[in-house]
Amino acid sequence: MMMTDADIKAALEVGDLIIENFHDGSLQASSYDARLGDRALLGGTDTEMNVREKGAVTIRPGEFVLLVTREKFKLKPNIAGHLGIRSYYSRKGLVVLVGLQIDPGFEGYLVIGGYNAAPRRLVLDYESPFLTVEFHRLAGHPVQRPFISGEEQKHGHIPRADKDYLRTLETQSLSDISGELSNLAKNVGSMQTQLKYFYTPMLLGTFLAVIAFGLAALLK
Repeated sequence: MMMTDADIKAALEVGDLIIENFHDGSLQASSYDARLGDRALLGGTDTEMNVREKGAVTIRPGEFVLLVTREKFKLKPNIAGHLGIRSYYSRKGLVVLVGLQIDPGFEGYLVIGGYNAAPRRLVLDYESPFLTVEFHRLAGHPVQRPFISGEEQKHGHIPRADKDYLRTLETQSLSDISGELSNLAKNVGSMQTQLKYFYTPMLLGTFLAVIAFGLAALLK
């Protein structure tokens, strides 16, 4: 059963659901909008970015990223979650590359894989609500084997497995490809200019030779 805002508040009060760094403005009619937290990792790098210090993270066209939420979640064995990108960022081209379910028993910060599918840069400000989380109270008994979270995720760090996953997705960004195509176009233009200056004297010499040959034939 999907939980409404009243259900979520009630679960928070009894401890069935815990959301650290809870923000009242993020609670929606039947979901909670998680915000961008302190850490992010862009594709092609191994150093986590301190988003709090920088104030935002910029994702170039065609670039992959790992984003950590500001909130830390803890779900009891009778509650599960479902993830989705907010429509505002979905329209801007941000695509989620992560499993869409939060398993019962999960504890930790959410680490979200994303991809900028738009032809322009995408900027996410610190603490901007980018992720929608729906909560579902399970029918019947709580799960017998709740999810066991790793220590890295409990403390808000990007797990090594997620970093390795990001490396498998590394590729040239669209901006890099665009830059290379621009340089290629310049090189082709330069070659055309050089060929123009090379062929012009040669064509003029051929033309003069033809004229001279014609005059010689007429004077015989």
